[in-house]
Amino acid sequence: MIQLQGHTSRIENIHVYLMQVHAVRNFSFGTWTSRQHVFVCLQSKDHQGWGENIISVNNPQVSLDSWISVLKQLKGLTLEEALLQVRSHMGIWRDRLTEVLEMALFDLAGKCAGVPALSLLGLEGEKPVHGAYVILSDKLEVVEASIKTAIASNRAQVVKVKLFGDLDLDTSIIDLIRTYAPRESTFLLGDVNCGYCRHEFDVPLQEIEIAMHHLEQAGLDACEDPAALTMEGWAALQQSCPNLALIPDYPLRPARQARKTLLAGMGKFYNIHPGSAASLIDAIELARTIQGTFNAGLMIGDDSLIGPGCTIWQQVAIGLQAAWVEAIEKDGDSDGFETSIRSISTNRSGSLISTKKPLSGFGIELDFDRLASIASKTLIL
Repeated sequence: MIQLQGHTSRIENIHVYLMQVHAVRNFSFGTWTSRQHVFVCLQSKDHQGWGENIISVNNPQVSLDSWISVLKQLKGLTLEEALLQVRSHMGIWRDRLTEVLEMALFDLAGKCAGVPALSLLGLEGEKPVHGAYVILSDKLEVVEASIKTAIASNRAQVVKVKLFGDLDLDTSIIDLIRTYAPRESTFLLGDVNCGYCRHEFDVPLQEIEIAMHHLEQAGLDACEDPAALTMEGWAALQQSCPNLALIPDYPLRPARQARKTLLAGMGKFYNIHPGSAASLIDAIELARTIQGTFNAGLMIGDDSLIGPGCTIWQQVAIGLQAAWVEAIEKDGDSDGFETSIRSISTNRSGSLISTKKPLSGFGIELDFDRLASIASKTLIL
């Protein structure tokens, strides 16, 4: 297992920032009107180690107490000791928190040692990967404006649309995208959040299969989480829909459990989802199974991240040579964060995302004062 043996720098200070994002996000399961992100920085001397995750949605008054109580236990530990603490509390501490802590620990360890975090994680990929252009709306006028923007900015090579489990609406969205973005220029995937079957066995597999054929004929290339299915159901559906790439996401959460339960053949791509993997280490081990044992494609998803989590997961996607990554800084939502950046180690040219060289840690440095001015709450431990 990946560890930080011999990394004896100590965690001297811990900075915590609660960031509020007020933006409506419609899903087949409900609506987000706001979401609350936590940025965590572990500090050793002048080195910063960053992580990000969502702590809640639709709850601007969320308490940070449970996270703070864990973070206090790490102050003063070496990086090696802190990672051992995190690993020994998997499934005990909140999954989103352990994921943040591994991000920050590998970022900080790389900076203290002067090496890329990807090297510490055993990742060697260097070629740029595509960043998906994500459209999250059930309003056709918004979908139309968004795909026009994607094309105009040369970011339409991989496009993800939110689908809703309503076949008429979903095919209308796909038809509209294909009016502007034909198959030969755009890989189009739709995320249904199990909209075609909320609970296992509620809808016969044959009915789900019929819906998938309709979506594929309308122009969809891949479908993420079309329905709640058993592992065997996933494999059966993929076999019956050979021209549509299925993408399991929910079955991969968290990564430590998915390593024991996933089957080959459940999809042509598998989605490792930030915010739900619970661990960079376990996510990478799971990715090796997907790409090696299963001989399937890999994508890195998104959790509506806005800050340091984006560049970190982009670099993981590059290191794993994923087919694409969805964790992209967002117009509007990421504006405040971007004003706090002192340095960042990912570049975006059109849809392609690459890393800068040389790189230590995940290469991100932020301005503490600027973050404090835009955060709704700031704590220094």
